[in-house]
Amino acid sequence: MSGSLALRLLDLAALLAYFLFQGLLAREVLLGLSGAGDHVWWILPIATVGGYLWADFISGFVHFLADNFGSIRTPFLGPVVFRTFREHHVDPEAITRHSFLEVNGANCLISVPFAAATYYFVPVATSVLGLAFGAFMLLFLFGIFLTNQFHRWSHLPRRPRWLRALQATGLILSPTVHQRHHTPPYDTYYCITSGLLNPVLARTRLFERIQAPLGRLLEPLIGKAEPVDFGATSDADTDAAA
Repeated sequence: MSGSLALRLLDLAALLAYFLFQGLLAREVLLGLSGAGDHVWWILPIATVGGYLWADFISGFVHFLADNFGSIRTPFLGPVVFRTFREHHVDPEAITRHSFLEVNGANCLISVPFAAATYYFVPVATSVLGLAFGAFMLLFLFGIFLTNQFHRWSHLPRRPRWLRALQATGLILSPTVHQRHHTPPYDTYYCITSGLLNPVLARTRLFERIQAPLGRLLEPLIGKAEPVDFGATSDADTDAAA
């Protein structure tokens, strides 16, 4: 079996497992809502907004880490993660040439343990606090699932009218917002789910403030992010991430 086929099968398995546990978790949330009565109506809107914004923040934080820390020569993480993120700046449209599984498989794989742990260990259907946490995780993980798809859509050279209209609402990442990140030196507007938190994070300079202390912690473990000339953009046609 070729390496690329094995990866796609892993992506498919991750996708199926993701929807299985998200479906089970959604069932628990619905059971909890129906059993708790009308006084918990507030949980869903708060979980939706909170989960979606948290997904946006996590997408930006992970993006910030992968862009700024770790050598491309670090075993495994270097070629698989760090190089992929940085080559995205060389060939931003490479992400549009990947299949649905390639774009979304990795996020599904990362999300499955969190969805499974919430389903098995949190009393979602029998506790108000458990219900609130379960609903939050359900919506948060759905936002994480959508992140790379929204990112891919922001790089499409031709976008259908419905997508342009959706991006114009600001609810999903738009090319205009994301272009701020793709302007050298590529050190701002890291969030790629909706991008709603980008102006706040840029104004507060959160990532700039934590970069030095994180560097002292991470660089001894994963190496320093070296400036790299990746050469021809054809080499950058790797899995979508940055």
